Amino acid sequence: MSRPDSRYLALAAKSLARELIWFTMCRHEQGEDPNILLFATRRGGSTFAMELIGANRGIRTLNHPFETLSPQLTPAQAAEIPRFYQGQISSLDDNEAERLDNLVHALFDGRVVINAPNRVWQRDVDRVSDRLVFKITDAKPVIGWFSDRFDARIVYLTRHPIPQSLSCIRNNWTLTVDAHLRDPRFVDANLDARALAFAHDTMTTGTALQQFIVNWALENVAPIRQLPDHPDWLHVRYEDCVVRPDATLEMLADRLHLTDVERMHQVLNRPSRSSRMSTESTTNQIAAGRGADVVRSWRGSIERDDERWCNAALETFGIDPELVLPDA
Repeated sequence: MSRPDSRYLALAAKSLARELIWFTMCRHEQGEDPNILLFATRRGGSTFAMELIGANRGIRTLNHPFETLSPQLTPAQAAEIPRFYQGQISSLDDNEAERLDNLVHALFDGRVVINAPNRVWQRDVDRVSDRLVFKITDAKPVIGWFSDRFDARIVYLTRHPIPQSLSCIRNNWTLTVDAHLRDPRFVDANLDARALAFAHDTMTTGTALQQFIVNWALENVAPIRQLPDHPDWLHVRYEDCVVRPDATLEMLADRLHLTDVERMHQVLNRPSRSSRMSTESTTNQIAAGRGADVVRSWRGSIERDDERWCNAALETFGIDPELVLPDA
């Protein structure tokens, strides 16, 4: 057996230190308002939305609690979460559902903490929480399972697939298509023969942009199709957060029973933790209040035919392009 290298030991030590901070300096005592499960797509504004909701006093944010591919896994992630292909929960068998159910209840009870803020000495971090918000980008196909299983508010955040895909390409992120196409339960539940053939063809002959658009569709087809049957879910578009921040804040505050609107406004005026992955132009435009420019800017990076192809691809998967099309 080989000995662990220095990088592994450093990551393990960091993970242990975070656990010690959470369990010795913080605690969770569930309040009356239900916890919040925020489902989103990577590079789709998920960190921004999590921090926006988490700005409210007493709310603890849990960043990617079901992630298994990070080199800095917590002991709970390593021990409790089944190993899903490419880190994507595309469906659940009975054993996986039981294990995930146990983990979520442990998180709700405060017996387990995963990826909470650990700079507890800062003024804006509450050491005692009474509500949790999970940022989930790797389990959208089973959003209905979460909704049926737990007493929690569901927030579903979308960003138009073209700018989301361009951001993934720019940051050299990998596709998760195989996690969905190799899962017969996912395919049977979400794809007809035409959509399945289209996905395979695009993976064989499509451009990088086209492949990431199909990737977006596969990750989001299940929640989008279920939206009409779940008026209790709150669907938020990233574009609305940027272009109509005041109206979006009012909607979030009303639907989620959030009271610290002023603190949420402060989040709007500072970069999120993931902003280092955005272009300098995008960051500057948001900081200057030119959100509409950000929403429109991707159209200057593609050909008109690319947008037509995207709309046709979404329709192939049974997704109405108008649902995610920016108004601005």
